[in-house]
Amino acid sequence: FRKEKYMEDIILAKSYLLENDVNFVLARDNQILVESSARGIEPIFQWYKENKDYFKGGTVADRVIGKAASIFLINGGIKSLYAVLISDIAYEYLTDNGIEVEYSKRVPMILNRTKDDICPMEKLSSGVESVDELMSRIEKFFKLLDKKEKI
Repeated sequence: FRKEKYMEDIILAKSYLLENDVNFVLARDNQILVESSARGIEPIFQWYKENKDYFKGGTVADRVIGKAASIFLINGGIKSLYAVLISDIAYEYLTDNGIEVEYSKRVPMILNRTKDDICPMEKLSSGVESVDELMSRIEKFFKLLDKKEKI
């Protein structure tokens, strides 16, 4: 029965993501709890930071999942995930932690938006062992971005 429930949630979250103009969906108990059109790691990072327990037992559908996102999702306690695009390391990390993963495309690494380098979040998560360390690195990265945009 429990696996059936997660399958219902993954079907719901996946179809909602693909049929609507959103980049992130969180579902649980056959209901959409959160949706976001924010890009990159922002919706996962913000929801984790505000209330990581919201992920517990849930299903996430997202357009791009790399290692950084997978660290937050695992620590948040999701049970299943659908990703349009997922990196090899994120897939392995998630499945090694018992999370059901479906995806449309799996790639060796996530690239940045201009596709000329590795995604900055992938770089930040390299060598990270704890979610707290990752949070700190990402917060510093976003603060630096904010300063650059104000110049």
